[in-house]
Amino acid sequence: MKHFRRSIRALSLALALSLTLLSTASAAFSSGFSYSYPVGEGLTYTRTEGKNASGLQKANILTYEPNGTVSPLIVYADEQLYGSNATIMNAVKYLENQGQRVIGGTNADFFVMSSGIPIGLVIDEGELISSDAWQYAVGFKEDGSAVTGRPTMDMKITGASGTVSVSYFNKTRTTAGAYLLDHNYDDSTHFSANGTNIILERVDDTPVQVNGSVKMKVINKGTGSTPLTITENQMVLTKSDGAKVPSWVDFPVGEEVTLNVYSADKSWSDVQYAVGGKLLVENGTVTTSGIDAASSKTARSAVGVKADGTVVLYEIDGLQSSHSVGLSAAELGQEMIELGCVSVICLDGGGSSAMALRQPGTSEATLLTKPSDGSQRSCANYIFFVNNAVFDGVTAHAVLSPSYRYLMPGASTYFAVGGADSAYGPANAPTDLVYTVSDSLGTVEGQTFTAGMTTGTATIIGSNGTVEGSMTVSVTGDVNSISLQSDGSEVSSISLKPGKTMQLDGTAYHQGQKMASINSSFTWSVTGGVGTVDENGLFTASTNMASGTLTCAYGNTKKTVDVNVGMGDPQKGQKIADFESAQPFTATEGVALSVTEDYTQVARGEKSLMGVFDGTRVDTATLSISGVSVSGMKYLSLYARSTGTAESLLAVFTGADGGELTAPLSAATTGSWQQLSATIPEGAQTFTGLRMQRSGDGAANSVLYLDQIIATDHHAITNTDAPKLSVNKTSLTVSGGAAATITGSATMESGKYPVRAENIIVKVDGKVNTGAAKMSGSSLTVTTAALAAGTHTVTIEAQDDAGNRSRKSVTVTASGGSNPFADTEGNWAKGYASLLYTTGVMKGETAGGKNYFNPGRNLRRMEFAVSMARMLGLDTSYSGKLDFADDGEIPSWARGAVYAVSKAGIMGGQKSGDKLYFSPNADITRAEVMTVIGRSLPRGYAAASLGYKDASSVPSWAAEQVKICVSAGIISGYEDNTLRPNNKITRGEIAKVLAVL
Repeated sequence: MKHFRRSIRALSLALALSLTLLSTASAAFSSGFSYSYPVGEGLTYTRTEGKNASGLQKANILTYEPNGTVSPLIVYADEQLYGSNATIMNAVKYLENQGQRVIGGTNADFFVMSSGIPIGLVIDEGELISSDAWQYAVGFKEDGSAVTGRPTMDMKITGASGTVSVSYFNKTRTTAGAYLLDHNYDDSTHFSANGTNIILERVDDTPVQVNGSVKMKVINKGTGSTPLTITENQMVLTKSDGAKVPSWVDFPVGEEVTLNVYSADKSWSDVQYAVGGKLLVENGTVTTSGIDAASSKTARSAVGVKADGTVVLYEIDGLQSSHSVGLSAAELGQEMIELGCVSVICLDGGGSSAMALRQPGTSEATLLTKPSDGSQRSCANYIFFVNNAVFDGVTAHAVLSPSYRYLMPGASTYFAVGGADSAYGPANAPTDLVYTVSDSLGTVEGQTFTAGMTTGTATIIGSNGTVEGSMTVSVTGDVNSISLQSDGSEVSSISLKPGKTMQLDGTAYHQGQKMASINSSFTWSVTGGVGTVDENGLFTASTNMASGTLTCAYGNTKKTVDVNVGMGDPQKGQKIADFESAQPFTATEGVALSVTEDYTQVARGEKSLMGVFDGTRVDTATLSISGVSVSGMKYLSLYARSTGTAESLLAVFTGADGGELTAPLSAATTGSWQQLSATIPEGAQTFTGLRMQRSGDGAANSVLYLDQIIATDHHAITNTDAPKLSVNKTSLTVSGGAAATITGSATMESGKYPVRAENIIVKVDGKVNTGAAKMSGSSLTVTTAALAAGTHTVTIEAQDDAGNRSRKSVTVTASGGSNPFADTEGNWAKGYASLLYTTGVMKGETAGGKNYFNPGRNLRRMEFAVSMARMLGLDTSYSGKLDFADDGEIPSWARGAVYAVSKAGIMGGQKSGDKLYFSPNADITRAEVMTVIGRSLPRGYAAASLGYKDASSVPSWAAEQVKICVSAGIISGYEDNTLRPNNKITRGEIAKVLAVL
């Protein structure tokens, strides 16, 4: 970034403006609230919040009146354009390191993300860095004034042999014309396609400028696709093969040529800084032609100029419905017109949009925006305003900063008091301020403003006769949502023992913004005889067990939570990783991390983390994770096992001071899964990973497995008992088209706590029914969506914090419905067969124009393979040869499914001699079915002991999976208390089994 060469001007004016905040809401937003304050000479920041037809909106605006004390400049992210991109805060830091005092700025031109090349004009300190490419641009002159327009540059290279018209200067070469590259592009041309090249050497060091010329000499030329080196005193004139360049001249080596840059618009001749963009407003008229995704609502940035020369930098957040939706290009243009702009250039938007600002009285700029990507995007260039005034540290302004900008009537907010010098740099906070409040909208005591009961915009001014400052807040009764907290933590339900109390605090939200709230302004109520709640939110549980609700309301807005008296809440927990949807760890060299779905290597759920290493070479290694907050947590629990090399594990944390804290796990790893735990060190703020230390001798092919990592606040999660799940009815009937309601209870950890509602999964006919489960204490209510006529199965799965699982299934018959099979009418399996036909899991056989299910016929192995593949959604497209000796007996309709279940490791064959047979036409046994299903279930179901009379007849190879299936309620025994594991299973029986999966 050595192009930052701008000198800091001397302070020319004494800054006498006080820190005044305004409340002029943008016309584009309804229910809007804005506040403004100066941040430099002639530079004002405005924050606008509100909503429009699309939703919530939050915008940041910098308004600049050109002057000599505050100057605009542009910055790109490296010494050269190619590959130059940086986040806005990195660009700020670089400028600060160069001695510049950055006040604020925003992202600028659109750019090619793969190369970092901006699409339009770049002028830096008067030097033309990159041509306009027929794009619009904004430029800034030495006095800070701005010029906008389409600065089309006519670039020509002329010598005795003729003249070449240059289409693009320092842009990545295509077949669009002749290109000219100098050292500002990069050290290399980055060619990858064939072309013709003429290498020019400067005769002098005259910079490339608008309406200027540069003399050069041809020193070499050639063709090919090899990238060329560009030295500081060279340029490369080039065209790709296939490019139509009628003016191309094959200048001979030694010929002197002149580069002339001409712009008909002379106002660009003395521009010091410029960046490109897309035209948005011209002469007060909006145009969105050529702007990417112009009609989409997204984060956007723009720079505009008013009729009097005032410059407006505008940034609005987007793509976040709970924060800010963003604007279309047309809406952005109208917004800029409302702000008084007659000419506007649209800058890059979406994840690129960002604004940074140094607040008055502070020494560093901070990021104002909430990027739609979730983090700052590296962009090609930026527009910044820098302060040329000297910070003298003499207090000239009071800076008032409220904790909340929105207040409920009667609520209070603390405000900080800081100081700023005449250049808005750091200074001591003023003392002895006396405060006044506009329109009698509240009072101030100390540094706390308390709103009255009248709504409106309140300006609080603090003055001691020498310095003055102010702030603006909104007192409003427009409460859009309410949340409840207790001891600073969110409350979604309440479980208390009889007679116990809980202090609840209501927090109101206005358009997604947290408000200063006061409990006495809410209306509190309870139902169900669960106890009482006073006007300040103190809830006292009844002396008897009861279930009901508690409601906190303000006007028509309310928050209701379920209350259960008689059982405590589950302890607070922070899930760190269960590896089901993401793998957040990285490892030091020597350990290769991946996620395994091999059910034999998973402790809980369907996936676990697998770290492969050479135990003879790796003594220690670290598995790192982006810091996960464990503030308030006391214990860390996880599952671990290892093969080849035993490991001692150390949990690693970071304290508030950034220092490392560690805690050993409770035991070394072994070849079996263990639940390990550690006490989180006092003061630990974030969990950053695990450190493994070889324990004993190492082995070459070693693996460490991890699963279900969780932090908790009350006790370590080491229980192995499954949640206790019950339903009041296992079958029920509803009308066709009606919803079904199932009630029951769900507790965990030996019945001490209710299962968390978010850990209950409800499936209707095999599909997850999100949000169907509600918990009130230990009471469970499941409400399905409307059910079509026919038979349905509702499966409820409960999981505790340790990942242990239980499940129950309920058969729901919705009256009506057709029967697709000619032979199931009157058969007990009719409903299940029809359901599996509807879901596509099982099909019948057609004969004489009718479809037959054959419910009493034994199920063949290949039929079961097909049904399981369909049930699990496996890829059954394979049609090649299988690794079974009886491959020729497997028909084409079953081949893909047999391959899929075999590859998934859930269904294999049997060896006879040295050959493996699948036996596709053999009848399958109940033990075989339970083995396959048990392997396909998530880990965590208990392998309960079998109490059947014939339990001893269960084959040893099937014992564990049989126990799991019986425990999970997937297959049950017969009335005579037998399981009959070696009996064949019929198609009717398997229909019921598969229906509840």
